[in-house]
Amino acid sequence: SRGGLRFMDYKILTQEDLLDIFPFGKSKLNQLLRSGVLPVVKVGRDYLINEKELDRWFEKNKGKEVFY
Repeated sequence: SRGGLRFMDYKILTQEDLLDIFPFGKSKLNQLLRSGVLPVVKVGRDYLINEKELDRWFEKNKGKEVFY
């Protein structure tokens, strides 16, 4: 079960949540976040993503190689 914050009907995942999901370290995750590949929102220094958007991103990119 993913952590995340609840906002209205959205489950918002933080960078810390993403570290639990992706099988690599913080520096690689930060590169991915800064690249614009993931559908994230940057608020100050933090990146946030709607859990449903992340699930859709995985479905859309299933079987593909992702470049960033």
